[in-house]
Amino acid sequence: MKWSCKFCYFTTTNQLIVIRHYKLKHCSHASNYPLPCIYEDCACSFRTEFALRKHLARDHKQSVRLSAAAFTLKCDLCAFSETCGITQYFTHLKTHLKNRESVKCPFQNCTFQSRVYSTFQAHKSKKHQQCGVNFFRTDIYQACTPDLPDSENTDFEDNPTHLYDLDLSASLLSLPCEENVQDLLHRKLASFFLRLQTVLHVSKAATQEIVNELASIFAVAEEFTPNIIEDVLNKHNCAISDTVISAIKEIIVKANPFSSLTKSGPLSTEYKRTIFYKEHFQVIQPVEYVLDASTSRKCVYIPVLQTLSVLLNRNDVLDKLLQTEDREYFPEWAQFKSYRDGLYCKENQLLSSEDLSIALGLYIDDFEVCNPLGTSRKKHKICAVYWVLSNLPIRYRSSVQSIYLACLSYSSDVKKYGYSAILEPMLKDIEVLENQGIYVQKLGENIKGTVLYVSADNLGAHSLGGFQENFNVDKFCRFCLASRSEINIHKVSDGLFPLRTTEVHENILLELKGTDLFSVDGVKRDCALNRLSHFHTIQGFPPDFMHDVLEGVVPKELSLCLKSFISKHYFSFDDLNSIIQSFPFKSSDKINRPQQIPKSFAIKRTIGGNCHENWTLLRFLPLMIGDKVPENDKTWQIVLELKDIVELLSCGHFSEETLHYLEFKISSHRCLLKEVFPDFSLLPKHHFLEHYPELVRRFGPLVDFWTIRFEAKHSCFKRVIHDVRNFKNILLTLATKHQLTLAYCLDQPSLFKPDLEVEHVAFVSVDTLEHSMKRAIEDKFSNITTVSLASHASLHGTKYAEGMFLSVGQTSGMADFAKLVKILIVSNRVSFIIEPYISWPIEHLRCYELEKRLAPVLKVVESHELNGHHPLNPYMREGKLMVVPKTNLLY
Repeated sequence: MKWSCKFCYFTTTNQLIVIRHYKLKHCSHASNYPLPCIYEDCACSFRTEFALRKHLARDHKQSVRLSAAAFTLKCDLCAFSETCGITQYFTHLKTHLKNRESVKCPFQNCTFQSRVYSTFQAHKSKKHQQCGVNFFRTDIYQACTPDLPDSENTDFEDNPTHLYDLDLSASLLSLPCEENVQDLLHRKLASFFLRLQTVLHVSKAATQEIVNELASIFAVAEEFTPNIIEDVLNKHNCAISDTVISAIKEIIVKANPFSSLTKSGPLSTEYKRTIFYKEHFQVIQPVEYVLDASTSRKCVYIPVLQTLSVLLNRNDVLDKLLQTEDREYFPEWAQFKSYRDGLYCKENQLLSSEDLSIALGLYIDDFEVCNPLGTSRKKHKICAVYWVLSNLPIRYRSSVQSIYLACLSYSSDVKKYGYSAILEPMLKDIEVLENQGIYVQKLGENIKGTVLYVSADNLGAHSLGGFQENFNVDKFCRFCLASRSEINIHKVSDGLFPLRTTEVHENILLELKGTDLFSVDGVKRDCALNRLSHFHTIQGFPPDFMHDVLEGVVPKELSLCLKSFISKHYFSFDDLNSIIQSFPFKSSDKINRPQQIPKSFAIKRTIGGNCHENWTLLRFLPLMIGDKVPENDKTWQIVLELKDIVELLSCGHFSEETLHYLEFKISSHRCLLKEVFPDFSLLPKHHFLEHYPELVRRFGPLVDFWTIRFEAKHSCFKRVIHDVRNFKNILLTLATKHQLTLAYCLDQPSLFKPDLEVEHVAFVSVDTLEHSMKRAIEDKFSNITTVSLASHASLHGTKYAEGMFLSVGQTSGMADFAKLVKILIVSNRVSFIIEPYISWPIEHLRCYELEKRLAPVLKVVESHELNGHHPLNPYMREGKLMVVPKTNLLY
């Protein structure tokens, strides 16, 4: 039997060799890049080589045996006759025993029979524990002709755990490598040190200490090597001259990877390792640009075209770039599924053409690398510009590793020299991308591209876009010409606020040039990106759902409402915090659990908290305190409608009907808020929120543009500063560290994690499953005889587990729910074995009550048949089973 590498064309007839090939040629460090199972029909992947070996011994030992000698087993009681192993056969017998049928022992010369499974299993363990299939009765056992290319695997029958116990130190020379073995080992060792410095954040000094210690150990081993060789030869009566022994020693020393750590080795010092990284890894060097020679002010730029060239010539990136839009991922009725469905993209001549083009998404933000409350506040405040390939599906580009660095500069320099000076090198590259394109060797053609959008918080968007950065001014909105005093009186849906257009904006810029005014209609200057041929300010700055709603509107309104509830004596402040603290959050909800409400929330008029905490609090607040609030309370209706709005906005797809519903919800919520709290002045973020339905039509789903994943990138740089503790030329330090990390990632077989990650599966025959599960699988897959079942799996980064609930189907426009019984994997595609529940909505709590059916019938559904890809954890409330949706599930 031949085994193939899943990353290249390497094949071998030895399982041990193919695993070692994975480790040496592709997966240097499986903790970041999982090792896939060597079986083509197995979706499992593992973080360590040991876990992979254990999986092969545990889950594939029958497959290993079959490769040595295939056999067919028959059942005395039914028509079962399959090529399988002992485990699968006894699983089949278990179905008869559960039906109280009398089952004979299958082993030779044994007259035992039983109707009880536990008794039958105990008999097997006591009498036949060491017996294999070859001890079965001849009437149920039939051996088949072995199908082996050689005799390498013939010993697995007698010792099925051979693969688990065997040391996988297979000869490196058995690997058909293009590279010299010594060079390969040096490269892998260099990759290890690169990982230490970039992924694990080990300092240069500590790394050098490790190198020195390993070199010292190697020196000791080298000293005793000749004596060891001579002793071995003498034991075997081999008389060899000192010259031959020296030659053998030289070969052994050369094959030892630690030889590269000696003084003359290529990895012995930090300088040599840096040179080695540049020569053997794809290190895209950051470039320093001088802003002011007199003061030596600089910014750092990483060439976008060079990075793009490397990415677009990788098979894993190019394959996902060329994939047609996954229609199965969205419902049929969805009209707005990505930025391609937005009006602005359709109007972009370059991106809307039928030819392949690159859509870049930029992100700009300032972040502090020091304590923002300390004495160094603002001293080392940095402005960062990141970019992503927007052509990639959002599930791939949301990874921090898929967010690339373009520019780093001090925030003070941005204010002094302007964005045009800071972004000049990047703009030159993008102009080349627009006009000439970039040559993609694997496609044999030039691919053009441009900037599609810039994600940023409101301050960053207004600063780069050239709008007023003070939101208390009269014309504060970058989407329309509303006055600050009018937003409390009129709604956006009234149509009284004219929207900004490219023509209006150009006229404003012309007016600014002809006057000495500081600003005109909220515009202070032109945007630096407007020099690009296919970008315009008005069409390039989408709103940020995270800052506007989850960290803006939500904490403000919850503060008002909670203060009202406490004043009405529905509960006390201490009771509220006690409920939040004791609520039994589960799995991902537990990770994002909200903090206690601060005592100063009423004075500050906000509950604070980050977006994850506020989102979780808003989701579960009705379940926490809903029973303490009367149903006719209007303040409670504010909370519920705010929850509805967040669920709608967090959807990744919209239709015109859902956009009209969103517009109605926002308008209704505004009216109710003004009625209950007449003295409350609406925030600019409330006004931005009213634009959202129309902005979805123009940009596409807003979750495609939010800044939540970009802000996670900041933490990587903060970690670097925390570890290096060096503020000398901090920009170059951060950029260099980032590029070394990217070089490490580019050295891996794929930049993306597998779509499906499973660590343990059970390979079972369909006939051995219980009747309801067997029938469900056969109804969905009529020709399948063997399936893989798992209790946990990660699909596109979302974790599914037994006992969770999925939304599948609808009744009268309301979502239905089902319990996840098992995860089914067929041909590496995931399906779910579910048990439908009776469900009905509880309006006062904005959740669903579930009830088990009297006669449950299992079903199999595929991932694209779900109403939403978020699995939900069940919660008990007064003896009733409840689930709380995360996104809108209404039809």
